[in-house]
Parts: sequence; C-alpha cells; structure tokens
Amino acid sequence: MTSLSTVDTKYVLAGTAAAGLLGYLAIKFFKKNAKTVDPGVVLLHHFPSTSTILSPSPFALKLLTFFRLTGIPYENDYDQPLGPKQKAPWIEIDGKAHTDSSFIIEYLTDYFKITLDEHLSEEERALGRVVQKTFEENTVYITVARNRIFEDSEWFFSTAKSISWIVRNLFLWSFKSRLGKNLKSHGMDKHSDEEIRHITEGDLQAISTILGDKHYILGDRPTSYDCALFGYLANIVYGLNPQSWPNIMLRDKFPNLVEYTDRLKAEFWSDWDELLTK
Repeated sequence: MTSLSTVDTKYVLAGTAAAGLLGYLAIKFFKKNAKTVDPGVVLLHHFPSTSTILSPSPFALKLLTFFRLTGIPYENDYDQPLGPKQKAPWIEIDGKAHTDSSFIIEYLTDYFKITLDEHLSEEERALGRVVQKTFEENTVYITVARNRIFEDSEWFFSTAKSISWIVRNLFLWSFKSRLGKNLKSHGMDKHSDEEIRHITEGDLQAISTILGDKHYILGDRPTSYDCALFGYLANIVYGLNPQSWPNIMLRDKFPNLVEYTDRLKAEFWSDWDELLTK
C-alpha cells in the first residue's frame, strides 16, 4: 500500500514540475507580441493549422470562417495564441484586445456593420443560439478536446507542423490539467466512456434533426451560426483520427452533418488544401 507521505511527495513533485512547465509556457506564449497591423485590421491570435485542419480550435475556425464570409480584413498571429484570459483565440483591433469568439463576433458585427444575420427572425436567432450553445458549451469538450488530449494525442500531434517533442509534451501536460478542470466543472468527469458517447449522440442527433435536408442550419442563407457549427464539425471530420469514435459516430449515424461539413468547406474554403501546405 502506498503511504500517505509517498503520495504527498508525488503531489509535491508533480506540482513543482507543473509549475515549471507552465512557467515555460507563460514565457513562450505570453511574451509581448511585436506584430502590428493597420487600423481597422483584425489581428487574430490562435494556434497554427495542422496537416489536416485549418485550425485545431473550433472557435478559431469559427472566426476564420466568419471573416471569410464577411470579408473582414485580418492577419494571423501564431506567436501569442493565448490571450488575457489565457484562452485562444483572441483578437486585437485598433490596439484593443477582445476575447471569446462569440463576443468577438458581436463586437466586429457592430464595428464593421455586418449584415450576415439581419434576415433572421427572433425565433430563428433563438434556435441558432440553442444549437450553438449545445456544442460549444458541452459537446466540443467531450468529443474534440477529450479525444485529442486523453484518448488519441499521438495521432493529433502527428499532424502538427514543426513541433518539437518537448513542446508537444509541455502542451499535453498543460492542457490535460485545463481540460480536466473544465470537464470536472461540467460534471463530465463522473461519466463513463459509454455515458459520454450517449450524451454526444444525443447532441448530434438534435443538431442533425434541426439541419434536416436544409443547405444551412437555419435555411437557404449562411449565418454566423453556420460559422460556429462548421468550426466544430470540421474539427471532427478533418481534425480527428478517422478511426476515432466521434468521427465514426458522425459518419455512420449522421451523414447529413458530414455532407453539410463537406459542402461548407467546398463553398467557403475552396483553397483549403492550398492553405494547409503553407
């Protein structure tokens, strides 16, 4: 039996190592960013693409797609992906920082007078919000994040570009702690793998039913809710191991969601493959 003192020693050593690793990450990713852009241009801070997905963050891909649809001028910055709230993505515009992808879209919609969602009724906006919150506040963590960090990190990091072994493991250590706390705060750490998959299937079934055979999630015109949904689904279809359970579940049980993802990729990102090689 492991003694209490041994357990305590292990925690102390682990805590000391974690502090050192997070200190390294802080130096690397919270350093002052020297990149500047012209007034009125968005500087988008996030992680770089992998060999299979334009952004491994559903929230960053959501913003990239929103920028693509609306023509908002932007530049990428990968040197400082973590922002004031220690999360990615975040933006700077006119020297001011803005965080949280939904807040960012709200701010930029007003700043640039974007009309992407103006045709929506109040009921459609409510439905779009419910759909978006379903996967952004719940499903994304138990599918994309959980799979990459806890279930199949080897495959995910094999798709990363020019990342050293030590940086890879520093990221893994750091994000395991972050994700573990997030899952715990949602009560997801108490569920079995079978229960996690059951919850995921229920969420995807709801989204699939709402989409039906429509071209976009709310009808025949794209909206900011499509940007969000594409960011999430693309990170399963293209950003997870084809043999991962979320990918298999999506392809086997919800073909309309896969078709939707492929369709939006072709429409919005015809240069997808070209961008992945840069």
